[in-house]
Amino acid sequence: MESLDRSRAVIELGKRLVVQLKLGDDLLSQWMAHLIAERMDAVEHALPEARTSAQDACAATVFQLWDHRNSLPAHIRPFRALEPLLETLASLNVESGRRFRYFPMPPDQQELDAASDSSKRALALAMNLDGAARILIQHFLAEASEGAADAVRPWLEAAIDAQADVALELRVVEFVSAGISNPSDDEVARKALEDKVKKLQVFADLANAIASDLQGRLTQPAGGEGSAPTNDREPNR
Repeated sequence: MESLDRSRAVIELGKRLVVQLKLGDDLLSQWMAHLIAERMDAVEHALPEARTSAQDACAATVFQLWDHRNSLPAHIRPFRALEPLLETLASLNVESGRRFRYFPMPPDQQELDAASDSSKRALALAMNLDGAARILIQHFLAEASEGAADAVRPWLEAAIDAQADVALELRVVEFVSAGISNPSDDEVARKALEDKVKKLQVFADLANAIASDLQGRLTQPAGGEGSAPTNDREPNR
């Protein structure tokens, strides 16, 4: 038997789905809206001895539809505003944690120990630059999707209250919010922001250095051999 608060939350989620489904112009959407409305009406008018079974039937219908929310017609999907961001994240794979975007895993310590000192520095810089690039990507994706995150928050709140599965959408909205959040009085948050600034400054310095080197190569006579750039700068940690 569901708690009273959760049962009410499921009903509220069901009401949102009914309103959304009624925006659809296809027969299936209209039929699903009617079915959920019918289940909610049964709960409202059920006798005390039948209320639990009516609530269970209503919740089962709501959750069954919720599980297929991304299969609804495009213009009535609850989280359609997030779809461009989801597609971009999938193509960039920026949510892969400590894993590289292009390789399965970064080199382990044993592999690094076998490399020369210059190679170790270059590999460490590459990994730190990858992190800085992710900061830039998060910033611009967040900037592009700020309105989308606000648009889906009512759906997120309704789903969370009803204990419906919304893990992916919640993670994406948190990702967006983290990219546009301002520093607060929280010392941990300020430290994290300062760390981002340092990584981006190193990124900018190295990008300018490499760009200058490549520009210098363009000015060399055709067929001339330029020396490969060296960079002894220690990576920002």
